[in-house]
Amino acid sequence: MLRRAYSPALQVELMEDRLNPAGSVIPAGEFNWTQYSPTGELGQLLWNGGNLVYQSRVAGTWSAQTVAASGSFTAAEYNSPEAVERASQTAQLVFTTDGTPHAFFLEKSWNGAVGKYQTQIQHYARTSAGWQKIETITPNWQSQWGPNNLVAEAGANNSIHLIFTETNAAATGVGNFGTGTLMYATNAGGSWGFAKIADTADLSQDVWFTGGRWTPRFLSLAVDSTNHAHVTYTPQFYIAGAFSTVNSTLMYATNRSGTWASQTVMAPQDSTADAGLGASVAVGPGDKIAIASYYVDRYATGSPQSSKLMYHTLTANGWTHATVTSTPDGYVAGDGARFTGFAPQLYFDAAGRANIVFSDEAGEHLPVSYANEFAGQIRLATLNGSTWSLSTVFRQTDPIHNQLFFPVAATYKGQTTFAGLQATSTVDGNKNPIRTDFAVVNVNTPYGSAAPPVSNVPPVVSPPVVSLPVAQPVSSGTAAVTGWAVATNAGTTTTQVLVYRPDGSVAMTVKPFGDGYRGGVRIARADINGDGVADLITASGAGIGARVRVWDGATAAMIADFDPFPGYQGGLWVTAGDLNADGVPDIAIGTDLGNVPHVKVFSGRGFGELASFYAYAPGFLGGVRVAMGDLNRDGYADLVTGAGYGAGPHVAVFDGRSLALGQGPRKLVNDFYMYSPTMTAGLNLTVGDVDGDGFADIIAGPGGGPAHLRIISGQALTSGQGEIDLVSTIAWTGDTSGLRVTAVDADGDGRLDVMLTPGNSTNGRIGLVTSANLLPPNPTGVQWIDTFPGLTTSVFVG
Repeated sequence: MLRRAYSPALQVELMEDRLNPAGSVIPAGEFNWTQYSPTGELGQLLWNGGNLVYQSRVAGTWSAQTVAASGSFTAAEYNSPEAVERASQTAQLVFTTDGTPHAFFLEKSWNGAVGKYQTQIQHYARTSAGWQKIETITPNWQSQWGPNNLVAEAGANNSIHLIFTETNAAATGVGNFGTGTLMYATNAGGSWGFAKIADTADLSQDVWFTGGRWTPRFLSLAVDSTNHAHVTYTPQFYIAGAFSTVNSTLMYATNRSGTWASQTVMAPQDSTADAGLGASVAVGPGDKIAIASYYVDRYATGSPQSSKLMYHTLTANGWTHATVTSTPDGYVAGDGARFTGFAPQLYFDAAGRANIVFSDEAGEHLPVSYANEFAGQIRLATLNGSTWSLSTVFRQTDPIHNQLFFPVAATYKGQTTFAGLQATSTVDGNKNPIRTDFAVVNVNTPYGSAAPPVSNVPPVVSPPVVSLPVAQPVSSGTAAVTGWAVATNAGTTTTQVLVYRPDGSVAMTVKPFGDGYRGGVRIARADINGDGVADLITASGAGIGARVRVWDGATAAMIADFDPFPGYQGGLWVTAGDLNADGVPDIAIGTDLGNVPHVKVFSGRGFGELASFYAYAPGFLGGVRVAMGDLNRDGYADLVTGAGYGAGPHVAVFDGRSLALGQGPRKLVNDFYMYSPTMTAGLNLTVGDVDGDGFADIIAGPGGGPAHLRIISGQALTSGQGEIDLVSTIAWTGDTSGLRVTAVDADGDGRLDVMLTPGNSTNGRIGLVTSANLLPPNPTGVQWIDTFPGLTTSVFVG
């Protein structure tokens, strides 16, 4: 809902989020998230949960459009400064000189081949067809921990300039500030080019600001009339311990000479001060370079002592420095320190005057007492000749509960609009914060345009879609998989697999790793040898050297035997699908519990390695479950992964075409949770076209808990509609051991059926839900089949 309050001079709007009290709407960008376009359109870029939203001012209200969705750095709701800063630092709004709004946001993908993250900058713009994806900007290098800050600015002739940082070594504690790299990118030359600006600290970390831990705005960017870039950053800082940094330096860099060169703007005045924790660079009349910065003096422990707002200008003789203010406006708090100059944004108005919008902060207690709530408000400093005048444009009088983050100002033809993120906290008896609610505040917003703005930019032409049959076979290979297979899990009896024909008779029995092996086996089926009969693919359990063996579906002879992870003795997960669209199914393997989430894909032609990467962060040791199928109907089987035991039911979908072309693991859609994040027993997955629309769907069961069968539409997922359920039901009650799943044409009628089994022993029984009973309205008539009467272990189906 929208709530308006009025001051004598300025109109204030508070956009509240009643459906999600902790706040799902936050700025997308630490600054630049509120701007006027060159044509006068007032726009804002916001995160609404994981959705990037652009809103423009139309007829006295805000008209919003969804730009894109991202799960890399966002959260469903934001109830802490850490969650807010993580998302806000990764997005930016830019208006090019023709008035077109552009949105950028950071993502990253793991490159298992080199053991590093690939930075991806997603670029969207508003065209005559609405908001569309323009491109993914991908540098030709990787970093150990990926990107963590993004700033964007428009240049001449509709060019765009970007800076971002990547972390190579994370900060680990006292005396260690980590290492990173500050990078620059621009399309001013017609295509994207990249350059290194400088080495930096690990700029993904937070520091002790004003009694609370908050990530400072380390970077800022401005572009002059000759299309040269100007940047502020901090190269390093010293971590003292519990109260974080005790010193940092403010640096300036520019490529005006043709190459990037850096110089010091301001160093700490003693060994315990921070000059580089918050700055904003701007280009004034005559391409004059100026910087506003937040300077903090500290105690020897690192606790903040006092602060001031600084203004620096570049002259022929170097930098000049002036203090704008060192006093907050009107706070009456407890015994905590009072600060000013927080998060400055510098801009020049139409008269050529320097203006700085910033926030005050006042702590209720000394930082060491942990009661860190502090108030904040939006203030404006304007330079008139040689004198700074100060005004408070959004005043807050509650020093216990209110904060103000990301203050910004935007101006157009004498109209100045201010915005910020108000944080209202609930505190306990000791005034420690126990909950923080966020809401976007707008001050002095105009009536706006009479109708929603229309872009003259032509729509983006998408690449042609491969024409495929409406009903895809279950396997991407030459033969549909009919019948089913059942494999025994680890136990006291010899591990074996039974393969059944559609009429229920046994086609073959295989003991894949010999009579003495009792470690269990996971299975998949696909026509590897091209004889029209689905072959059996077996992957070993834990306790022996990892093996994958392929058995001829017609003769039961072994036709392949290879070691996917040399030296590895953990269990394996297996799936099959035609990743490279050569007509032969390929084999994907994932590691099991106790190991990093490593995925490899092997060609069905000769079993050479096609891809190798980590599906999740390498520090996760729960393994990774795998499934394959063509979710977006482009002719390439995509790879779907589920997190193993110990993490939430995290689903990632990797574009098969990108993997096949050697472009690395690129996400086809944003990651999501199949069930509640509190379910950490692992996720069982398979993929198949359940509804016959030609798009493979994701079929899942939990590794533990109720037997919740969930099927998500692949067509909806890959077309941007999100996770739309085709089926969501409890397959049976009275069992809390989870659900294992596979998708096959069990009865040979040409339609996909789903096979189910619990995670515990059921005397070898498995469940069949035929296609006729699968969709309307939920699965009915589960047919139980006895495969191993008296079996004391659980089974897998395939």
